[in-house]
Amino acid sequence: MLVPERMKRMSIAILKQDMEPVLEEIAKAGVLHLTRIEEIDEWAADLESVGVGKLSTEYVKRQRRLRDLLEQVAPRAIAATGEDGGGGGDVGIVEISEIDRETAAIEKDLEPILEARRELTEKLASLKHFRVQVETIAPSGLPLTGLERSTLLASAVGAVDEKALPALSEKLSDIPSAVLPFNRSDASVDVVVIVLKRNRDIMNRALRDVGFKAIEVPDSLKHVSTDMVNKVNRDIERVEEELEEVGLNLDASSEEAVPRLLALLKKVEAAVLLTRIKHYCKLTEKTAVFSGWVPGDGSDALAARIRERTGGKVVIEIADAESIRKVREGRVDVPVLLKNPSLLKPFQLLVSGYGMPSYNTVDPTLFVAITFLTMFGMMFGDVGHGLVLLVAGIAASLRSARFRDVGRLVAACGGSSIVFGFLYGSFFGLESLIPTIWVKPLEGITDLFKFSIGFGVVVVSLGIVLNIVNSLKAHSFVEDFFDKSGPLVGIIYWSGIGITVTFLMSSGGFPHPVVLFGLFVLPICLFFLKGPILKALGKRKAAFPEGPGTYVMEGVIEVLEILMGYLANTVSFIRVAAFGLAHAGLFVAVFSLAELVAEKPGGLVVSYIVLILGNILIILLEGLVVTIQAMRLEYYEFFSKFFRPAKAEYKPVFMGKFVGTDNVKGGG
Repeated sequence: MLVPERMKRMSIAILKQDMEPVLEEIAKAGVLHLTRIEEIDEWAADLESVGVGKLSTEYVKRQRRLRDLLEQVAPRAIAATGEDGGGGGDVGIVEISEIDRETAAIEKDLEPILEARRELTEKLASLKHFRVQVETIAPSGLPLTGLERSTLLASAVGAVDEKALPALSEKLSDIPSAVLPFNRSDASVDVVVIVLKRNRDIMNRALRDVGFKAIEVPDSLKHVSTDMVNKVNRDIERVEEELEEVGLNLDASSEEAVPRLLALLKKVEAAVLLTRIKHYCKLTEKTAVFSGWVPGDGSDALAARIRERTGGKVVIEIADAESIRKVREGRVDVPVLLKNPSLLKPFQLLVSGYGMPSYNTVDPTLFVAITFLTMFGMMFGDVGHGLVLLVAGIAASLRSARFRDVGRLVAACGGSSIVFGFLYGSFFGLESLIPTIWVKPLEGITDLFKFSIGFGVVVVSLGIVLNIVNSLKAHSFVEDFFDKSGPLVGIIYWSGIGITVTFLMSSGGFPHPVVLFGLFVLPICLFFLKGPILKALGKRKAAFPEGPGTYVMEGVIEVLEILMGYLANTVSFIRVAAFGLAHAGLFVAVFSLAELVAEKPGGLVVSYIVLILGNILIILLEGLVVTIQAMRLEYYEFFSKFFRPAKAEYKPVFMGKFVGTDNVKGGG
């Protein structure tokens, strides 16, 4: 907690003959984050690489083939493979020929059933499509073929805008005609228009005037009858019965085939992983060497497993990340693993949503938990609404391991809402059921705004402090002294806050001029002169890289930007109070609407419905908005002051029960 997990680098040299069993052991251990050994040990750059690219491609092809077959036979089995993270049994390289032979044997048993299902599925889709045409395009019972062949009548089948239908009938009212609508969709109507053949020109002009669009009716639909519709329905029922029978046969065959497919897929995915791991190995005449990062508490156990697997014929070097020169110089990025208590795990989601903090910096998870919950609770303070979130969060965390952390985060937000609900004295918007401990939002607006601004000062100040700590940890305090979130700017910010508070509390009086100059004006002047100062300290090649004139203009703009930026950062926290007031205001609106409808006949029931729906709307809509606003303040006003993103996240190679195709990711 407070810092990422300490990492150790393991460099391993083994005999070539032991390479595969050792890599299998590493894959099963699941703690080594592989990297290119030459990124630190430059002598390894000239060593030979293991050429397994083509072999890896062939394994991936077999993997996709097996997954496609499983998707057809038992899609749920594929979904279940992603949820099992347990350790695998024996893993190793399986021969391509063996994979093909076993896959072909399984396909031979399943293919007739799958082919029959494909044919029946296509036939069923075709029949249903034909039925839709029969029921919607062709007007049931109309002898279209007879109309086409008639020597007395002319006809047209097509679509017209529903609003133009009366106009069409009006235009044809002076001649013998029939306009027969038979299907409506959206704003158009499908119609059949029939007139005497001698009036065909009049019909065509009328159709053009109303924007008539002709429909091409297939020959198969020109003799639609009730018998045809019934026959199509009977055919559909028959095909559905055949499909159901094929499905039962497939289920019976799958009982034997699916376990075989899953076992084979496991072997193939293990081979995919192991061939990809080999990309990280370098070869000498008799040995293979590779390296990676391991959390501090896992290196000794992994080393013991490797020594046991090789019979002690191995050379292992373990070094703390901080002891490696290239790491200290910032030329190599150490993969980051955040390790927090289970209570703080949900808040790692908020941190990782912005990025992983760099290895040698502060892990802000604890501070995020405190500040985020404070802001959320203040903006969404209500005991009733908090209970809803608390119960929903607990239910989500218990129902699915995938959403456990999200559920716990929602539950924590609910708990914060309950706390502030008691402070506000609000239970589902009712302020007379429980006593108010602090203030009622709509009656204590000034108190809310004061608290929000004060809270903003604390959060911004914390960001500056964390940036200073990160500078000390990175041994860059001098370089970062003039940073926009560095110690000097921190002095300017805190002095400005002090001057403002003094001015407000003393009714317009300013601090003593010496204090004003020493704590505010002098730091600004020092910041303005950072170029010459850094040049004198040997941290910059030139005091005025682009000339004195440009330096002065950029310096003035930068100082103004800092002053205005920090003012905006602090004032931005007013939105915490504003949304707290909005939450209370929405309750007032819902209660007012409920009282209004209660006066109508049957209004009592309607008013309760309004109250229930209003509370649901507030929870869903404002809950989302409040979450977004709290995250915005975290990311833009807090993280922007100190956060240094990592370039590599700790992702060890791991052979679970099933593995994907991207389990090997190197750092750096």
